[in-house]
Amino acid sequence: GKSFDITYVRLKFHTSRPESFAIYKRTSEDGPWIPYQYYSGSCEKTYSKINRGFIRTGEDEQQALCTDEFSDISPLTGGNVAFSTLEGRPSKYNFDNSPVLQDWVTATDIRVALNRLNTFGDEVFNDPKVLKSYYYAISDFAVGGRCKCNGHASECVKNERSKLVCNCKHNTEGPDCNVCKPFYNDRPWRRATADNANECLPCNCNGKSGECYFDSELYRATGHGGHCRNCADNTDGPNCERCLDNYYRDPSGQRCLSCSCNPVGSLSTQCDNTGRCSCKPGVTGDKCDRCQPGYHTLTAAGCRPCSCNPAGSTQECDVQTGRCQCKENVDGFNCDRCKLGYFNLDPQNPQGCTPCFCFQHSTVCESADGYHIHKITSTFDRDEEGWKGQQRDGSSVPVQWSPTSREISLISEDYFPIYFVAPEKFLGNQLLSYGQNLTLNFRIQRHDARLSAEDIVLEGAGHRVAVPLIAQGNSYPEEETQTFVFRLHDTTEYPWRPTLKHTDFQKLLTSTNSLKRSAGYLDNVSLVTARRGPGTPARWVEKCTCPQGYLGQHCEQCDLGYRRSQPELGLFSSCEPCICNGHSDTCDSVTGMCNCQHNTTGMSCERCKDGFYGDSTVGSSSDCKPCPCPAGATCAVVPRTKEVVCTNCPTGTTGKRCELCDDGFFGDPLGENGPIRACRACSCNNNIDPNAVGNCNRETGECLKCIYNTTGVFCDRCKEGFYGDARAANVTDKCKPCSCSPYGTVDGKTTCSQVTGQCQCLPYVINRDCSACEPGFYNLQSGKGCERCNCNSIGSTNGQCDIASGQCECQPGVTGQHCERCEVNFFGFSSSGCKPCDCDPEGSESAQCKDDGRCQCLPGFVGARCDMCEENYFYNRSTPGCQQCPNCYSLVRDKVNQQRQKLHDLQNLIDNLDNTENTVSDKAFEDRLKEAEKTIMDLLEEAQASKEVDKGLLDRLNNINKTLNNQWNRLQNIKNTVDNTGTQADRARNRVREAEDLISTAREELDKAKEAISKVDIKIPTTSGDPNNMTLLAEEARKLSEKHKADADQIEKIAKDANDTSTKAYNMLKKALDGENKTSSDIDELNRKYVEAKDLAKDLEKQAAKVQAEAEEAGNKALKIYANLTSLPPIDTKTLEDEANKIKKEASDLDKLIDKTEKEYDDLREDLRGKETEVRKLLEKGKTEQQGSAKTKADAEKAVEDTMKLDGEVNNMMDQLTAAEKELEKKKAEADADMMMAAMASDNAKEAEGNARKAKNAVRTVLNTINELLRQLGNIDKVDLSKLNQIDSALKDAKDKMAGSELDRKLKELNDIAKSQEDMIGDYERQIREIRADITNLNDIKNTLPEGCFNTPSLERP
Repeated sequence: GKSFDITYVRLKFHTSRPESFAIYKRTSEDGPWIPYQYYSGSCEKTYSKINRGFIRTGEDEQQALCTDEFSDISPLTGGNVAFSTLEGRPSKYNFDNSPVLQDWVTATDIRVALNRLNTFGDEVFNDPKVLKSYYYAISDFAVGGRCKCNGHASECVKNERSKLVCNCKHNTEGPDCNVCKPFYNDRPWRRATADNANECLPCNCNGKSGECYFDSELYRATGHGGHCRNCADNTDGPNCERCLDNYYRDPSGQRCLSCSCNPVGSLSTQCDNTGRCSCKPGVTGDKCDRCQPGYHTLTAAGCRPCSCNPAGSTQECDVQTGRCQCKENVDGFNCDRCKLGYFNLDPQNPQGCTPCFCFQHSTVCESADGYHIHKITSTFDRDEEGWKGQQRDGSSVPVQWSPTSREISLISEDYFPIYFVAPEKFLGNQLLSYGQNLTLNFRIQRHDARLSAEDIVLEGAGHRVAVPLIAQGNSYPEEETQTFVFRLHDTTEYPWRPTLKHTDFQKLLTSTNSLKRSAGYLDNVSLVTARRGPGTPARWVEKCTCPQGYLGQHCEQCDLGYRRSQPELGLFSSCEPCICNGHSDTCDSVTGMCNCQHNTTGMSCERCKDGFYGDSTVGSSSDCKPCPCPAGATCAVVPRTKEVVCTNCPTGTTGKRCELCDDGFFGDPLGENGPIRACRACSCNNNIDPNAVGNCNRETGECLKCIYNTTGVFCDRCKEGFYGDARAANVTDKCKPCSCSPYGTVDGKTTCSQVTGQCQCLPYVINRDCSACEPGFYNLQSGKGCERCNCNSIGSTNGQCDIASGQCECQPGVTGQHCERCEVNFFGFSSSGCKPCDCDPEGSESAQCKDDGRCQCLPGFVGARCDMCEENYFYNRSTPGCQQCPNCYSLVRDKVNQQRQKLHDLQNLIDNLDNTENTVSDKAFEDRLKEAEKTIMDLLEEAQASKEVDKGLLDRLNNINKTLNNQWNRLQNIKNTVDNTGTQADRARNRVREAEDLISTAREELDKAKEAISKVDIKIPTTSGDPNNMTLLAEEARKLSEKHKADADQIEKIAKDANDTSTKAYNMLKKALDGENKTSSDIDELNRKYVEAKDLAKDLEKQAAKVQAEAEEAGNKALKIYANLTSLPPIDTKTLEDEANKIKKEASDLDKLIDKTEKEYDDLREDLRGKETEVRKLLEKGKTEQQGSAKTKADAEKAVEDTMKLDGEVNNMMDQLTAAEKELEKKKAEADADMMMAAMASDNAKEAEGNARKAKNAVRTVLNTINELLRQLGNIDKVDLSKLNQIDSALKDAKDKMAGSELDRKLKELNDIAKSQEDMIGDYERQIREIRADITNLNDIKNTLPEGCFNTPSLERP
């Protein structure tokens, strides 16, 4: 029968649809039936097909699928079954290019096999009568398709034998338009597509033949495959386009005539298009029957002289044979063709032809079309254009550009070479410059004609060649600019060194990475190459004829299904077929990686994909089968038993089919000990060793191997003697040992609170582990608690004592366990400690002083420290102690004491003179004065007598004078020491000032930190609860800053005290010069205070540095807080804003609608008010005009009727507004999830409703007023009818305005939507009723079935 392209098959059953049935097709009358589609409620059992399976891309698209979609017992009648031939086929959207699907939809016959009925369970009873009541009944059967004409016909017609055939177009024929008509074989037959008719084209035989056949080789070579047969008029060729050998076309072009060439004088018997024969050298004439003028001796070799192709020969020939002498790469008697492996016979090429490159994959090539001559140039008109200089060691040097001469220069200062280096445009792939010229203008300085063998250097692809400047016929460089030309070729005539084969030279040009020129003056550099586009053709560009496996103009690509055999060689590597074990036709051309199919993978598809098993090297599409394992698991085949075992089971399962719980998981996946429980991970709070086995019970999940000092069913609490959070994520935060001190805990317990870790401490014992005494207590080792220190509050520094011995920490110079007394040789027990006695060991009885600090002196010693000799005593170094002076000194001492006494009395007398209140008489005064004078004279006489009596006294006085001088010198030294002390005090003050500066700096840092903190915008938590981390950090930083500020103030106060102390010390040093006796002790005191001040200054520096460090740390913390706050993740406010704007717009639209309605109500109310006023005026006027009352009353009644209608319309508007309010409430409910904008719309709606109610009340008021008017109109005589007409027209305008309102339209839309929803609900309720009826029917059938198990054979077998 005729083939058709089937699109669908549709069945409609009068009875219920079968439980199992299938659709088959065949493509010929005697062909096999091929399954199209299976339908069954038991696909796997009946048809061995997966229920509702699908075809993946790359799988067989001609396989039939099975589904239970249409196998249900409902509906009981009228059930449809629709099958689409292309549904679920991945290539259906590319049908025109899918031969597989084109064959799939092709069919000549369709068969439906009904395999099993759907019954109500009656096969259980096996009642033949009941079973015979079941039958198949199809009420409608439709097949959608079209004649299979491969797109070349739009209809099928009956032929002379009344069989359907395609009405073929596009010059095709055959039952399915599957071949081209005779003489329409110019291209191969193809199926027509939506994009291309692919019609068969006629052969071009130039009218010389009516027969042709398709020539595939000709089609591949020319694009036209029609090859003509039996050409007429002596023509020949695929298109009868040329004459037969030895014939030519006559001038009319209708036929070919015989050439009749002279067999001796012509090169061949074939002539040209005009009938002229091709003569031998020196021979002429149409038939080559005579020699040319100047030539002679017509022989079989022709006439002399010889004639050679100038492009391929040297213009010389053999004198004997006449054969021309060809260029290196040219062949032929006349040197008119290139040798094999060469192309482009060029007169400018010294070798005649250019060697084929083709990346060494082919030796057959020709000149490529579409290329024109192009030059890469550098003229240096504006700058150096990227040219650089390079020395011999590779280092760069700048080139000089001259704006006047527009050239670049590079001069070598020594004899070492230096080069110009070309820019990128001269480098890279310059293969199209092979055999072409590199031209440049060059000159040198005077006397600088240095040449080398490497003046021009090319580098690339691992090769390096060079040539001297004077090679290739170039002259020596001079001071004048000359042009130098270098041909990029590999022949011996162009001596590039080292000599390369032409393939290597071309390879160098494919990846040129360096073009160098020796130093001098360079200008106008140009390199001839080729580019695609119009222009002068560049015939030296090759187009290769590639062997199998290669593609591209230069055979630089591997064909589909081939790969590089040596990828490291790049484009020069040969191509070899892909090795894919029959699972792919293609592979990556570089790596060789196959595009594997059939569930295989690997470089060569040598193994199955994960989730599949089998031997993929067999080469069939079914090599790899799906693993019988859960999703995501892989499997393997046991070599010995060939058993398939699952590997990589889902987490928590194990076993051959992943049917058991794995170690570390618990459950009962098969329900062996109760209900089925899926395997779950044991919850041990990360307190187990993951590398251990048997961590938990596989059935109950109880943890068996708790670590980290934890215990419990789930390792969720700490062991006895440990505390912490057993569930903490960090190991260091888990259970830690209590480590209670055995001395500080009650009864030496080792346990503690498992939450806080606090041990039970003895009295006055502190710390979590009871390891320390409270401040002011000691003797923890007693095991009975700590004892009080009882330190003396004056003698101790802080009331603390040694925790073991109880020794208090004493002030300087204080001793005793409780710091209750001064040390030996100390005095002055006070809160600042005791001072050292510092008694002179030589002058004091002992080192211990009295309570006032004065020492007990030996005889002859005086002073607070007993460090000075008494008057009339002297110190002799040879004898210890103070020695008494001789007796004569005692006399002098006595006299001196007497004089002292007298001077004292005289002083008293003078003092009395000043103080006495009585007037002294002159006589008494004179007596006293004389007495004084006499006394003075006596003293003088005694002094003179003493001088004369003892000369030795004077010597002694001189010694005393010397001693005084020595003492003076000592005092001077002391003064210098005091001055130095003052300098040190100044330094101390400077250090104090530096400390103050440090404090100021610390304050500035704190201010900066405070300012940074103040800039931080910490969001206040919107919900109650604990403060967030940022708040705590900020509070901590604030407290730390306040503490540092207080410390800085305290240090500043200490520094000021130190400054005052230094000033006092300095003043005391000044006063030390006034008294010799106290000098030594005062200096010592000052030195001590200076040392204290110095130590204090050092302490200040340390504290200031510490404060500065703490301040900087606080500042850094504050800055980190600020940085953390500023680096908070940004909130996507754009989305929120868009959503808010959307809601706002909806609310705004509702507002506008309500405002419009409200305005209309207001306008109507205003109109009614105007009408009310007019009616009142009419009433007043009617009282004066008592005429026409009956007619006026009728008109008024009409007005009342119209007003009642208006009231009804207002009521309708109220109903519409109520519906609008409901819609608005719905919008409000949707908008409440994002914002509160809809609340405003709701308020507006309520306000509009209020306005509407006001309008309604106003209308009712008007109605009442009119009724009142009607009651009073009984006595009206005359009414102005024109006013009533105006009222009537105003009421009509109000009605028109209401009719044009948007509320009507919106109400209609709402009503339509509500009606459609009611219809849908009704439809759903109907379907639910039908389903419930079916369920009730099935339940009735179920209830009638007997209990127990029965054999339920199917009514029919598939």
